[in-house]
Amino acid sequence: MNAPDSRSPHLLGLPEAIQDLNSVCREAGLGLIVCPNPDAPQHEATLGPADQATVRQMTDLLRTSMTRTYDTVAALRSALTAHGVQTPDLAVAAGEIVLGDLTVPDAERLAHVLGAPPRGPEEDPVDELADWPQGNEVVERLDRAFRQATDGFLDLAFHPDCCRCGEKPAVSTGAVPVATARRLLDALEYGDRP
Repeated sequence: MNAPDSRSPHLLGLPEAIQDLNSVCREAGLGLIVCPNPDAPQHEATLGPADQATVRQMTDLLRTSMTRTYDTVAALRSALTAHGVQTPDLAVAAGEIVLGDLTVPDAERLAHVLGAPPRGPEEDPVDELADWPQGNEVVERLDRAFRQATDGFLDLAFHPDCCRCGEKPAVSTGAVPVATARRLLDALEYGDRP
């Protein structure tokens, strides 16, 4: 086994990074050669041709390296479902975790589980939170509760039914790093269940 470059990979120049990747490919048994792009040798690399076996092996290696991320998604799905929060769009995207679109009642439920105070009896019922003021209020409650519970940021946007061509209103969520998703999972373990 070759000793890995002691410098952090993001500090390597492209030629050194290519050399390092070629070395790792050989060590992993991948029949893949990485070369500088002739049109931009200091800025881009190209992957040489890969046969079916190499593609499958690369896929397996990537999936193995992402096991913790996939496990976090599965655990989040289970924990959110246990709290009555449906997340059909929960997925991995670009190495981060996306909760996807939440119904407004699910967004309100998640805010409450994460520590937002219960809505007062004089306020609109959660299942009727479809208008702009109420939907934006839910987004603000979820934003505060998420930040407090995870010490992280979740990009949120309310989409009323008029902007969704007759579909139900939704709260869209952005991606969060896996570490933030793990803190969300920890917070869900201690939140109130329905």
